[in-house]
Amino acid sequence: MPVASQGVVMGKFLHSHLVLAVASVMVIGLCPWVWAQESGLRSMNTAAPEFPPPVGFGATSAGGDAGPSPGQMAQAAQAAAQQRPAGASPQQVVSTGSPAPPESTQAGGGGITWINSQPLTMAQLRGRVVMIDFWEPTCINCIRTFPEYKKWWEHYHQDGFEIIGVEDPEFDIMDSVDHVREAVKRFQLPYPIAVDDHFQIWNSYKNDSWPNRFLIDAQGTIRYNVVGEGSDAEFERAIQELLKQAHPGLEFPAADKVSAGENARAPACGESTPEMYVGDWSGRGVLANLEGYRDGKTIDYQAQSQVEDGRVVLSGRWQTDRNGMIYRGKHKGEEPGADFATIRYHARELYAVMNVSHGHPSRVYITQDGHSLTAANKGVDVQIDGQGRSYIEVREPRMYYVVQNPEFGNHTLQLFPTGSGLTLNSFTFGNDCQTHFAHL
Repeated sequence: MPVASQGVVMGKFLHSHLVLAVASVMVIGLCPWVWAQESGLRSMNTAAPEFPPPVGFGATSAGGDAGPSPGQMAQAAQAAAQQRPAGASPQQVVSTGSPAPPESTQAGGGGITWINSQPLTMAQLRGRVVMIDFWEPTCINCIRTFPEYKKWWEHYHQDGFEIIGVEDPEFDIMDSVDHVREAVKRFQLPYPIAVDDHFQIWNSYKNDSWPNRFLIDAQGTIRYNVVGEGSDAEFERAIQELLKQAHPGLEFPAADKVSAGENARAPACGESTPEMYVGDWSGRGVLANLEGYRDGKTIDYQAQSQVEDGRVVLSGRWQTDRNGMIYRGKHKGEEPGADFATIRYHARELYAVMNVSHGHPSRVYITQDGHSLTAANKGVDVQIDGQGRSYIEVREPRMYYVVQNPEFGNHTLQLFPTGSGLTLNSFTFGNDCQTHFAHL
């Protein structure tokens, strides 16, 4: 993920130092590619685009649908693949725990699926101050913003503030609306979510990153924009400003005075290893094996003695895929074998996006610097078996919390799969100032 100096992360660029023109949109996705210098609060003055209508697949207005036929599902999958900006992949959604979100309204074939809400329009939202947040469930930059966004929604919603989370997929594991629903529940996001798996809203906003937020006034005009993480104090002051404009006489108590926030990209926080794409992801893969990538093919990879920082070396039978590398070794039950993936990194925390074939749970054992993780440095998704070995039970496609070191440092991580079908999509990292968020 990174390259940057001071300031908070802008997010993930969809291409390192390259801008790809796709579907008339300049794509620079932030959550997965390059850390950029904080852009700060940018003023705008343009009409907010209307949301695409929720049509297709027999959508209903009460939250429920007739369901797509197999043919429709195939057509929708093909359409999604064609619409996705080059380099863009699924990002994860968030939802709320109480009250339980209503059933989603399915809108396939180019429409929008709504979670936590009936279908909305910008016309319906007129009179409210609205934040549009482009996010993705596997994007750590997005996940770290959720606590602040939930705080804003809970604090200012009664004054006429609304958040619409727009989910656009990065990896193909987030093409499933059900996976987005699961992420919404896990992250406990209380506000409406629009699943934009055909990138229609993304394109209408000429969006280029995850996360990216736009602030719209009560007249339906986009007034401010912040790309990526950071600038939260500026953004909250803008929320208050627009709410006061919409409701003359509205005053906020002294306790609501916004103070300057922490700069999580300050030099003292440490500069982490950039995000690592394990698969052949738009030419950004970090595989260091001499055998290289072999599109769609499964080959025997030979381990190397040296691994550079920010690179991955594989050992054993692995299949090349755009979204990640898929382990194809023989099933070993729940015991670690001789095959593994090795990475070198420098950071405080490490996160991994992983998936399993056909939803079959698969255990992956983990060591750092030659030792199993312990209670002092393991991520919240790591368990310890009776022999003191650390592992993660990969049950669903998502981002897993692997390592939470007590301090910033350089490390070698190894993962030992136990069954065929485990996919390693990417590794992302956090510095000393990016640890204070709910690891859900």
